[in-house]
Amino acid sequence: MSGGGRVPVQQPEPIGAAAIDTAPDAETAWEATLGAFAAAGFPKVIYITADRGRRDVATLTNIPELYDGVDPAQDPFLEWCCHSYEITRTGPAYLQDYDYLPAAARDFIRRAARTGFTSGFAVPVRLAESTRYGGFNVGCDLGRAAFEAAWPAPPESVRLIALVAHRRLEELGAGQRPDPSRPPSTPSALAALSPRERELAILLARGLSRKDCARDCGLSVHTVNDYVKSLYRKLGVSNRIELVNLLRQP
Repeated sequence: MSGGGRVPVQQPEPIGAAAIDTAPDAETAWEATLGAFAAAGFPKVIYITADRGRRDVATLTNIPELYDGVDPAQDPFLEWCCHSYEITRTGPAYLQDYDYLPAAARDFIRRAARTGFTSGFAVPVRLAESTRYGGFNVGCDLGRAAFEAAWPAPPESVRLIALVAHRRLEELGAGQRPDPSRPPSTPSALAALSPRERELAILLARGLSRKDCARDCGLSVHTVNDYVKSLYRKLGVSNRIELVNLLRQP
């Protein structure tokens, strides 16, 4: 070989990235995102984006209880992790490293331990043409020592999954403001659903996968799929992002 130049090493595509990139709708893209992060070792996933004034905050997560009684706009990720594109270690196991955080931010991070999110990575992402910012918090239940033994440095797969997922979710409408022409308000929209459909609509809007919904409701995935088709038809939406936007209407 002449020239003495280095042959660039091509990074292998993370498991599931292609499924995200080719997802036909937001529902499928989110399911594929959860699967890709889980395959990489991070079963707990938070996706949060906001406009510059942080007046319009959108979240998808499979640990929705983290936001019970908490305004997502107060998530410390938006305030403290999005000033650069650096991946940082996060979670209750790393709280001692961030003694500059205010009490409210520290309390929020401690809440994550109750969801099984002990250690993880904060991955800020932003598309050049987008007016929104945000990214992913992904984690697991490993303690600090075990987490650092497993990942001495942030794995490149995490950044690649986050970039692919963020781009595809934005393309499919994640984080868009609700359409003001959509007629029903949230209470009247949910009133059209059966009790089980209302339960599933809320779980889906909070970010749970259909598999997680099936587990939490004691149903088969096939039955959940049937309920979802029915509730989407009744609400006049075609995917999870449209459902989220509908339920966020005042």
